[in-house]
Amino acid sequence: MSFFAGLACAGPVERRDIDRLGSAALTYGGGKGRIWRGDTAALVLTPQAFTPEDRLDRLPAGFMGGSSQLVFDGRLDNRDELIASLNLPKSDAARLGDAALVMAAFERWGTDACPRFIGAFAFAWWNDIERRLVLGVDATGGRSIFAHDDGSRLAFATRPSAVLALSGADRRIDKEAMAHLLLARAMPAGATPFQGVFRLPPAGLLDWHKGRQTVHRYWQPDLGRRIRYRDPRDYVEAGRELLDRVVAASLRANGPVACQLSGGLDSSGVAATAARLLAPSRLLTFTSVPDSTAPLPAERPRAFFDESGHARATAALYPNIEAQFVPAGDITPGEEDATRLFWEFGLPVRNFMIFAAWEPLYARARASGASVVLTGTSGNFTLSWKSEALLADLARSGRLMEVARQLRGLHRNGYRLRSQLRQNLFAYAVPGRLRNLSRGWRGTQDDWQLRSSASGALAACVDARAITDTMLEVPSGRDRDRRLRLAFLEKNWSQNQWLAASPYVGGCDLRDPLGDRRLVDFCLALPIELWQRDGRPRSFAREVLSDRMPQQVVSEHRRGYQNGDWFYRLTQLRPVFMAELDRLEASPAAREMLDLPRLRAVAENWPTDADAAMARATDMLDLFGRGIHYGRFIRWVEGSNG
Repeated sequence: MSFFAGLACAGPVERRDIDRLGSAALTYGGGKGRIWRGDTAALVLTPQAFTPEDRLDRLPAGFMGGSSQLVFDGRLDNRDELIASLNLPKSDAARLGDAALVMAAFERWGTDACPRFIGAFAFAWWNDIERRLVLGVDATGGRSIFAHDDGSRLAFATRPSAVLALSGADRRIDKEAMAHLLLARAMPAGATPFQGVFRLPPAGLLDWHKGRQTVHRYWQPDLGRRIRYRDPRDYVEAGRELLDRVVAASLRANGPVACQLSGGLDSSGVAATAARLLAPSRLLTFTSVPDSTAPLPAERPRAFFDESGHARATAALYPNIEAQFVPAGDITPGEEDATRLFWEFGLPVRNFMIFAAWEPLYARARASGASVVLTGTSGNFTLSWKSEALLADLARSGRLMEVARQLRGLHRNGYRLRSQLRQNLFAYAVPGRLRNLSRGWRGTQDDWQLRSSASGALAACVDARAITDTMLEVPSGRDRDRRLRLAFLEKNWSQNQWLAASPYVGGCDLRDPLGDRRLVDFCLALPIELWQRDGRPRSFAREVLSDRMPQQVVSEHRRGYQNGDWFYRLTQLRPVFMAELDRLEASPAAREMLDLPRLRAVAENWPTDADAAMARATDMLDLFGRGIHYGRFIRWVEGSNG
């Protein structure tokens, strides 16, 4: 993953600005950067090659007769289609890196080329004649650009801390953005936890000219598109072909490719597809397993806590899979002291207990020579969507017999009808005003507090109910399920900052083929009934994947926990976290933003065993574990972690 940064100024670039760019490249890019300097702009890039084509580019690079300069990070997953659209001979295209293709596209179509780019990428294009800067990122959060605009110059970089260093701005918490995190909600698209620093939203395009900037999105999914086939089997075949295509596009790498393999549909589907495409070449898979000494909760009708059996079943189907099972092991440095994670990511990690336990997995992948790790992160919103509002859509369209059939199927598959009616029918079918009145009657209007570690003062300051209601707002009218799905996708893309920064933390480029834009468009266009046939959630994914995965995984309806030993690890961390709680209680910023008495109450009422802890998972993980982690971040930003 290449690091780049730059400045666009209303006046001349000064020598100290160039010095800051060079220093940023060393500090945040990990090496001496290549600098281009113009009269009113400057760019720097520290290269790191993850694909063979990366070595063909030398950036910053001039194009359009030398009047423009480009820096680029990432990859294009539709190289062949772009080459064909540009009418480039294959012999010429084979000598071009992805950045060179981007420059050729800009020369042909200008910024109208951006919707043609599919992959994970970020770029900065400076036009020296027009004194205009264009910044752009991919549509699904695979890469990020952060920026600070003081009215006379724009400082930008692919890492947020670098922007603060370039701009000279103080490192301060943005309370509204932090409130979203503490209220267990995602930050709005474009927000960061740092005051004065913003992030380009997914598919964001920033245009800066003479001190004035605009930001807009160059692509959004088309909810009006529909795919209809006469033969239902054609949907499955089309899904399989597209899955092969998007996984194949993610396999470009220098060295062996690895997959993070759990027991679920998504990562198993990606790993199985990659193994088929790579055969007979080997595929490395890495599965996180609980510590052998950790007592696990008893299995439940809807949950199991060790996914290694399912992962072994998938790996056994493919002789070219070299499966490795990685115990969580000792407490990791990132769990004891998350400073490095804050430095690399520029924000606290929402599912901190999971990510920290994965550190040994990524370290093992890197030690095995892999620079690319495939995941199934977005699968819940694309291939294996669970049809949250299907029943409400069917009811609204008058298909009551189909509603009854779905309910019978859900009951047959072990789901409680009462909860299905409440959560997946009435919650979406009842108008918002009536829902709010009902919450008031039942006294549940403040249920958002259950997962919130925000203080009462911060919640009142930012109108907590408005934030939580906005994030939980149910789309009204027709097509609730599609629009709800898009809302989840948008939230996922906005939270993918951790995915974009992963090479800095683990040394591996995490790639998410199930978030590919082409798969997003395809899945949103399919008939809604495909996603839950006869009351069987995720039925489309099960049909698509049945030709490449063991039945044990395809038919699994329980939720697999990738960190089933979380209580064991959290108990080991308890003394460290209690000491941190003491420090938080001495921090004015932490006292202002966090509900510290509530965190201490949870810590002092510790569960006796893993089963008791599972019954209080919200308190233990969402409040205590995440609250302490967020508190550490607050102190780090305020500079009191010394």
